[in-house]
Amino acid sequence: MRRFTSGGLSLTILLVAWLTSVQSLVPSGFTQEVRTTNEGFHELVAPNMRLITDLEIDDELKRWPAYLEQATEQWKRIFAPPPAKLQGSGPVVYLVGDRARWERSGLLAQVPRLEDGFQLGDQLYVVEQSSTYYRRLLFLHEATHWVMYRWQGGAGSPWLMEGMADLLGTHRFQQERLELGYFPTKPEDVPSWGRLRLIRETLEQKTAPKLSAIVSFPDMRQQRMERYSWSWAACTFLMGHPELSKDFQTIYRGNLDYGMTSSKRFFQAMEDQWSGLSLRWRCFVDDLDFGMDIARSSLLLQGISLDEPNAKPTATEIASDRGWQAVLGPVPPGTNVQIKASGRIVVRRPDSAPVWESEAAGVTVEYHRGFPLGCLLGVWAEVDTEQPSEPWTPIRIGKGTSLESPARPAILLLRINEPSSGLADNQGSLQISLGP
Repeated sequence: MRRFTSGGLSLTILLVAWLTSVQSLVPSGFTQEVRTTNEGFHELVAPNMRLITDLEIDDELKRWPAYLEQATEQWKRIFAPPPAKLQGSGPVVYLVGDRARWERSGLLAQVPRLEDGFQLGDQLYVVEQSSTYYRRLLFLHEATHWVMYRWQGGAGSPWLMEGMADLLGTHRFQQERLELGYFPTKPEDVPSWGRLRLIRETLEQKTAPKLSAIVSFPDMRQQRMERYSWSWAACTFLMGHPELSKDFQTIYRGNLDYGMTSSKRFFQAMEDQWSGLSLRWRCFVDDLDFGMDIARSSLLLQGISLDEPNAKPTATEIASDRGWQAVLGPVPPGTNVQIKASGRIVVRRPDSAPVWESEAAGVTVEYHRGFPLGCLLGVWAEVDTEQPSEPWTPIRIGKGTSLESPARPAILLLRINEPSSGLADNQGSLQISLGP
């Protein structure tokens, strides 16, 4: 999954509907032929692709043409290419097992730095992996580069090129259906996939790049896997956020090159809303883990001004099934805010046991972030500076407390204490009173 001299990338995923009526690159119901090349490699020939490998062509590899066909239907929904771009033959895929044998054959001569995958025009190179899942991911990753090369003429800036291919390469296959852009619920879903592990490591080491730095990555050669991981995270965030996905669509659709043009376009499009983008990004990073519910964890700022000071007394509600929620601000520095919370919510619905109910103080039967499950938490989020890529340090609010705003203008965020993966079965809201 490397840079490809002609790779392609961009995308749109998350809840992609399956298509049956749209014409794909190749017809369905195709036949396959297995034969031997002049170099003694195995070759699988299908109407939409050719696979050449030194490995045995087993049932999994025989499915690759079907994976490509199903993926193509989703790519078309994502990239919306003009019909004329859908014409043409499929790729030639080289699956490399014994690298020394391939090097002796001369078939790798034109591929620089083949580490795990590479796309070069209509040729895709995939190196054998210890995990069948991860090998398939690499194939879909490189194939994403290929369709972008064919449909859009380029792949975009490094973060967009690799982040979108990684997003679409991460998949789920069950009941003979392929789902691109899958967000894994647990490590066992994605053997050998280490994106979240690497992200956690950089967070712990406090070396995580800010969003502006990710968009500005000049290449992927330095800190290679960390840059891949954070590019995947950035594209996942922008694709999945309900207030940002449409704007992001204008960046990855249409004609692309292999330079920094798409990054410049992104900065120009977001210039007037960077504070809000930065706040949303940090809230995303705060919840980023296996099983994350991206939609529920999205900080929604529509209708909220980040420019006009606001510390007026107010009453509001905090939904138990959402992540961070903006309730007040921007509050001038040094403002004292009294917070009171009341009400009961449901924080867990076990299959064969009574529901877990909680008030704002939380329930001590389980803890998260060091606080009881269901406890009301808060954080001040500064609005006149770019947020770092790191989790918030929340304050325990419980049934009520008094907070003093920081030395810079900030908005007040509140939430129920629970991992993003557990929000969906919550029910109810807490009533919040804010005053001096």
